[in-house]
Amino acid sequence: MQPEITAFHHPATGRVTYLIVDPATLLCAFVDPVLDYDPLTQAVDTGFVDAMVAQVRARDLGPTWILETGVHTDHLSAAGHLKYETGASICIGAGVLDSLQRLTPALGADGVDLQGWDFDKLAQDGEALPMGGIEITAIALPGRLPGAVAYQIGDVVFAGCAILPPDQGLADSDVPGADAAGLHAAARRLLDLPPQTRLLLGQVGAEAEAWDTTVAQQRVGNIDAGDAVPVAAFAARRASALTSPGPLTAPALQVAVRAGRLPPVDAAGLRFQAVDISTL
Repeated sequence: MQPEITAFHHPATGRVTYLIVDPATLLCAFVDPVLDYDPLTQAVDTGFVDAMVAQVRARDLGPTWILETGVHTDHLSAAGHLKYETGASICIGAGVLDSLQRLTPALGADGVDLQGWDFDKLAQDGEALPMGGIEITAIALPGRLPGAVAYQIGDVVFAGCAILPPDQGLADSDVPGADAAGLHAAARRLLDLPPQTRLLLGQVGAEAEAWDTTVAQQRVGNIDAGDAVPVAAFAARRASALTSPGPLTAPALQVAVRAGRLPPVDAAGLRFQAVDISTL
């Protein structure tokens, strides 16, 4: 049986959060939930994800998994809030341990367990995550960044930011541990899947309707990872167009290493500390 999939577009970040429902059992899972965040005031709001929770409760669905596709820098994860509200378990790729051990000391994230126990599940490549009559399979994408993972259900893959709409190519990555060749390799692993495989994307910018693509469409048209773009050409182009970390990078990482929990407020009343990501 095919899952019921609903996409929720977050306009401020361009991110897409997914709600997956098993129609037979009414069990459900979430992919990459997003917090509302104002970097100027450090104000956090849960309105976006709470609207999803309201739908889950109205339909009496049974939350099982919160599926994180990686250590995010383009949005603050709402996984911690969603776990508190629904009791669902947080899953991320097992390679996240490398990111935790390298990033946590530099971020000043006291209290983070470097062995990953803040997460409920560290998924290995090819590992199956049961959800009623549906099986979710993890696809590790270590080239993108440590802990990056996509999730496959039948002929549908939740790709996160491993690949963007064809005309946008591949995302800039300011996550320490990522590199151009790795980004290209991660995308090509997904593009080695059967042509009819649907790739549901984690970021689409303003074009909310562009979240649903296929392997065939991406192989023909992706400007960074399509069949006509060798890795050397992409790496050379990306090296000449390096970007600086954005205003969400540091706070997003401080939430990500805590498995979606917010940092504590310090004596000065600040929750998110300034971090020079370029030095990591």
